[in-house]
Amino acid sequence: MKKDNYMSWHTYFMSIAVLSSFRSKDEKTQNGACIIDKSNKIIGIGYNGLPRGCSDDDPHYWEDDDDDILRSKHTYVVHAEKNAIYNCNSHDISHAKMYITQFPCNTCAQAIIQVGIKKVIFLRKKKHSHHSSLNQAVKKMFKDSQVKIIAYKELNIKDTFYLDALEKTKSLY
Repeated sequence: MKKDNYMSWHTYFMSIAVLSSFRSKDEKTQNGACIIDKSNKIIGIGYNGLPRGCSDDDPHYWEDDDDDILRSKHTYVVHAEKNAIYNCNSHDISHAKMYITQFPCNTCAQAIIQVGIKKVIFLRKKKHSHHSSLNQAVKKMFKDSQVKIIAYKELNIKDTFYLDALEKTKSLY
């Protein structure tokens, strides 16, 4: 087998995060996460979705009115990062890595720090200007707690075509 004919670990784990995001019913923001232990074993995956017992078919949960807290999906949706952490169950996730499709919000950053994850690799950041202050807060918390955050593109990975192909299939639906 040619050396460049296989998928790197980084692309493999980020692809699993992207694939997990396909499960999300959120039409606007589909995010996924994948947690890896020190031995490169997958110990948790998640996507943004509703808490158990809350029906995905109830349109009330998916409303997009951020001016009314009871009509905002942000009140109800559990983020991919937290779902991945919750899905780890009894695994030791201290010193683990997390691959996520989007730069984490402040409350997900808090959860990441609290469980001892030490490296976060993200695929993209939200472009809205109102997120820049929150992003700065996340960077500060990560720096102070010694969590390394890396943009996937900064890894200079040569096999991104796998991930690009997966992202293209997402846009078909």
